[in-house]
Amino acid sequence: MTDNTMTPEEEREYGPEDSKRSKYHREIKPGVWVDVYSVLVAFGVTNPADAHAIKKMLMPGRRGAKDSIQDRKEAIASIERAIEIEIEVSRELA
Repeated sequence: MTDNTMTPEEEREYGPEDSKRSKYHREIKPGVWVDVYSVLVAFGVTNPADAHAIKKMLMPGRRGAKDSIQDRKEAIASIERAIEIEIEVSRELA
């Protein structure tokens, strides 16, 4: 399980944490906070590999120990897997 607790640096950058926000939340306009999962739902993203790639690309190199190049490489791999999944599903439905 991932620890969603903000570091002191993140609290300085994103504001103090409250019980309903994590470091994955962003204020998109004054007083309106969303997390990546709410964005994925709002845009109807259903392929889990697409969701994984989008999450990586929203904050490349700023989510943990991986640098931006590694996050982008992993996003590409996730997109390739998303394409495979779409092909598999379309074959099953044919």
